[in-house]
Amino acid sequence: MLVAEFWDNEEHYFQQTVEWLSKKICTTPAYIQQDRTDFIINPFTRTVSNKTGNIIQLTAKEFDLLYFLISHKEQVFTKEQIYENVWGYDYPEDPNNLTSFIRKLRKKIEPEPDRPRYIVIVRGVGYKYTENEEMVGKTATPPE
Repeated sequence: MLVAEFWDNEEHYFQQTVEWLSKKICTTPAYIQQDRTDFIINPFTRTVSNKTGNIIQLTAKEFDLLYFLISHKEQVFTKEQIYENVWGYDYPEDPNNLTSFIRKLRKKIEPEPDRPRYIVIVRGVGYKYTENEEMVGKTATPPE
C-alpha cells in the first residue's frame, strides 16, 4: 500500500500521480479525503496538535480513542461499540473506565472540559465527536 498526502492546492499533482500509478500497477488507487477538523492528527507518528499548532500530549489509548471518534465525525457510538473498536473484542467492558478516559481526554482537548465542545454525550446512546458550536456544554438527544 502506498499513502501519499496532497494539499488542496495540489490537485494537479494528485491527478498526474494517479494516472502514472494506474499505468504502472494493476490496481486502482484509492483516494481518502481527510475531513478538516480543529485538530491535526498524524496517524503515522501518532501525534495530535490543535489548530494553533500546539502539540497535545496523549497516551496511546487516548490517541486511539480520539482518532477513532474524529475518523467518524458526527457518528454516534455506544460504549460497547467504542470498546470494540478502540480496545478490541477481548477487552472487558467497564463503563467507568471509558468515562474516565473520556474525562481525561476532554481535559486535554476541550477549551472548557466541563462544557464539552468536541466529545459530547448523546443521551441514552453513547458518545460522538462534533465541532458543532451549538453542542457546547449540551447533551445531544438522539432523533426519534
